[in-house]
Amino acid sequence: MTSVAERRLRVGELADAVSVTADTVRYYERAGLLPTPSRTASGYRAYDAGAVDRLRFIQGAQRLGLRLNDIRDLLA
Repeated sequence: MTSVAERRLRVGELADAVSVTADTVRYYERAGLLPTPSRTASGYRAYDAGAVDRLRFIQGAQRLGLRLNDIRDLLA
């Protein structure tokens, strides 16, 4: 049995957890704000729990007026 801490999230589940669209999650990945996730055997993205915290950080930084380039620099 997989514990909650080990559970991997698909892109839609991650998007729902932080109230964004799956397209937004994919865009952040392409833009370098999210690390490339591992993939399941069937090719689905599999994000760890840290991705939720990272997306919440990105959202908070945007609310403070930071641009995505600035946020990417902070996360690097």
